[in-house]
This record gives sequence, structure tokens and C-alpha cells, in this order.
Amino acid sequence: MLLAAIAVVVVLAIGTVTWLAIADDGGDGSSTASPTVTVPGRLAPATRDGAPGVGDPAPDFALPSLVGTGTVRLSDFRGTPVVLNFWASWCTPCRDEFPLLRAADLGAAGRYQIVGVDSRDQIRADARAFVKDEQAEWPNGYDGRDSVLRAYGVNGQPQTLFIDAEGTIVSRVAGPLTEQSLAANLRTLTR
Repeated sequence: MLLAAIAVVVVLAIGTVTWLAIADDGGDGSSTASPTVTVPGRLAPATRDGAPGVGDPAPDFALPSLVGTGTVRLSDFRGTPVVLNFWASWCTPCRDEFPLLRAADLGAAGRYQIVGVDSRDQIRADARAFVKDEQAEWPNGYDGRDSVLRAYGVNGQPQTLFIDAEGTIVSRVAGPLTEQSLAANLRTLTR
């Protein structure tokens, strides 16, 4: 009987700690506002799952920033082409492509803007540490509820969308970028 009672207490303690870890937003006082996603105007025919495809307007979003305070909004970059990268800190292919994104960010020279969306990371502090370790100087938002991930129809990470200055999706790369795919998409995006 005593062993059963101890087992119940241990299970409850583990469950409580797990729940608190998942509910934690990093504890640094940064914004805990819910992410918002809006779709400007009427979407053109989209992918078969209803997500916007090439030629469709990119849904706007507002996410809490992973670095400092503030909000990452896609609409803040209207007028500039955007490389929108979906990633997670536990995703090995995401880790492998971050050096490519870092090099592209250094070479952007105002021609385009990289924007990261961290999704499916249960603990925001892990995502924050990943951004710091990878020296990701571009804006990265925390999509803790996966609302932006769903709005874009992303079902695997990494995934990168190339969005022109008017906010139209030009191309989508499912899976990790290569030097060749990144260079080719950037050429198309910045012509």
C-alpha cells in the first residue's frame, strides 16, 4: 500500500513538473501575447490542404520575438522580399541549414530579409538558446501554438518560403536548403 502511494505521488510530481516546463515561456518577462495570423484579401487557389501556395498572398502574423522583447510581424517587412524559414531547435536538418541562412543573412545587403519561425519547440528557452548558439541575427518569432505553422500548411521542418516584396509566395522548399537551392531561390526572389 505504501509503495502504491509513493508511486502515485511520484507520477503526480513528474506530471506537474512536465506541465510547468511546457507552460513556461522562458520566464524573462518577454511578451506572452498569443500569436495572430491574418490572411490579407482573398486567397487564390491554394495547395490541396488549404494552405497558401505559390502565387498566393503570404498570411501575415505577429509572434513574440525570441530575442529581447517585441514582436516579429511579417507585415513589418512589406516592400522587401522575405525568406521565411520554419525551424525547431531539436530538428537536426534545421541545425544543418542554419550556417547557410547565417551566410545569406550576412550577404543580404538590404535586398531581402530572413525571418525565422520557431514551431514545435515545447520549451521556449531551448529555442532562445539555439538562436544564440547559431548567432542568428535575423528576426525569429516563437510560434508556441503552431498557428503560423498551420496557416502556412507546414507539416515538416525545416521548410522555407520565398515571399516577394508585394507579399506573394514565389517558391517553397520543403526540407533542408542546400547552397544551390538557396542561391537559385534568392536569384528568383531578388530579380
